[in-house]
Amino acid sequence: MKGKITLTAVLLLSVSMLLSAALPLLATGTASGNNTIQGVNGYIVVPSAEPAWNGSDTTVTTGYSAMFGGSVSHMPYLQIGLDKQAEIAIAAEISGTGLDLLLNGKWRFTRNGGSSLAIGFNGQLLDVTAGIDPAVQIYGVSTFTSTFIDWPAKTTVLLGYTIDGPLDSNIDFGMGFQTPLLKKYLNGQVDFVLDYGNFSYSVSPSVANAGNRGMLNVGFRLLPVRLGDGLYLSSDVRGLDVFDASGRALSVALGLSYQP
Repeated sequence: MKGKITLTAVLLLSVSMLLSAALPLLATGTASGNNTIQGVNGYIVVPSAEPAWNGSDTTVTTGYSAMFGGSVSHMPYLQIGLDKQAEIAIAAEISGTGLDLLLNGKWRFTRNGGSSLAIGFNGQLLDVTAGIDPAVQIYGVSTFTSTFIDWPAKTTVLLGYTIDGPLDSNIDFGMGFQTPLLKKYLNGQVDFVLDYGNFSYSVSPSVANAGNRGMLNVGFRLLPVRLGDGLYLSSDVRGLDVFDASGRALSVALGLSYQP
């Protein structure tokens, strides 16, 4: 019980700090440009069909996620958005069990109003300090405007396949929702984010392992806030795998983006 109370307290404190930092800057924000744990544009684990920053020719983002479960793991990443249609991202998960490298890529091949279709991959080099164990997820993803309960939301559906050892017939599935949180009071600059699926950010995650019962993640997202000419700050507070005691974790992330 003590551990649960501590995790809840940390989550509430993190949300309070995020909102406190956002309030003085809400008038200078923008509505796109936040990343998943693995550094690709999207929700928490599930990527969206929209590339990095969705409306800018080129964007460079460096970011960091800390994940607090049974132990602490770190995920720095570098993301590059290209010509409004594609992105690449490289991330490293540093934990007590080793070092994993993740290489993500995504290409949006069609866009019609608020709807996009893309294909992408998540390449994984696992436990590189002890000997490389490779895996790759390939996927197709659709992002469109809909509603979450009665709130307008950016919604994503993903279907994919993970190659990790002998081939089988398992299909990756995930959905994501993002909707403004208290829009009247927060000026549409803080969003509520939810995603779920039967895969995680890698086949060997340090926390939030979806292999047992799937995974539901929730979070609060500070959309990018302008700090200076072409420079933006974003932040996320996330609850990972919230229904499973063995994989439950807290994640706090910061991203710094530059548009030349």
